[in-house]
Amino acid sequence: MAPLYRSKFGGLWVDRADAHAVLMRKVRDGEVSQRDAQALRHYIEHGYAVFPRAVESAIVDEYLECFEDAWREPPAGIYAHSQGQVLPLSDKLYDRVAKVSDLHYYYPRAQRIAFAAPVLRFLEQVYERPPVVFQSMSMRKGSEESLHIDTGPLTLTEPMALAAAWIALEDVKPGSGEFQFVPGSHAVPELLNKGVSKGHGGDMAAYHEVLQSTLRECEARGLRTEYFMAKKGDVLVWHADLMHGGARIADPRRTRKSLVFHYMPLGAMPTFYDFSKVGYVAYSGGGYCLDRIQPESPWEPRLRSRRLLTGLRA
Repeated sequence: MAPLYRSKFGGLWVDRADAHAVLMRKVRDGEVSQRDAQALRHYIEHGYAVFPRAVESAIVDEYLECFEDAWREPPAGIYAHSQGQVLPLSDKLYDRVAKVSDLHYYYPRAQRIAFAAPVLRFLEQVYERPPVVFQSMSMRKGSEESLHIDTGPLTLTEPMALAAAWIALEDVKPGSGEFQFVPGSHAVPELLNKGVSKGHGGDMAAYHEVLQSTLRECEARGLRTEYFMAKKGDVLVWHADLMHGGARIADPRRTRKSLVFHYMPLGAMPTFYDFSKVGYVAYSGGGYCLDRIQPESPWEPRLRSRRLLTGLRA
């Protein structure tokens, strides 16, 4: 009998060998609309789904104000990953390739950008539980990251429950280091670190071998890298095992302002740090956020709203 799941770690219903039959049943029973079924079917087959203009332009603009202020007056507990280092956020990194971690904790309407209506509905359908944001990364420049798989560094108590969203904060221009991904790569035969683990556990050599072997599997199946030439507010949601990264920046004058969220279902937790004192906080509009960052003092950028920025009251 063929295995029910591709992964030794199981997965969600969209990962089942009979996922299309499950989707048909959900449509028949009225759990999923025909329109929503299109995105779910694409996700099952290709490992990603796109939601055009899912995030309102005004929300994008307001978040960018928050982001700009953060470079000049960094809030407590916010760091940037740049050139292999984790550094306190500062304006010295402004024009460098840098990923700013978890600024959503300080944005008052974080729910409306992390869980835009079609994205929230999609994640609820995939998870069959409420979704939880456990990490975000804000970027001015393209990441220039080589193709990789998130289950290596971002380990969860339910490894295959990881999902992520890439949100365009501006129209993407050619040469800006576009988001790149390999459709269908989530479904190639699973390769584990040292044959036992989804997470690399700090062994980058073993992780590199997994990535190279996975790329060879993709090439053998004729899978090709694609680029997300997004418009402002577009969202691409990708599967835990989809290979993705950032193209080389051909024109260093160009920005590629974007925001990435990593999700898990309610009941799961990250294992790449000690989560023993971390809990869930509900957004009023749906979905959850971890309370991992709890600022000791408020930080208030110059936004029109002038509300206390906890990111948990939208």
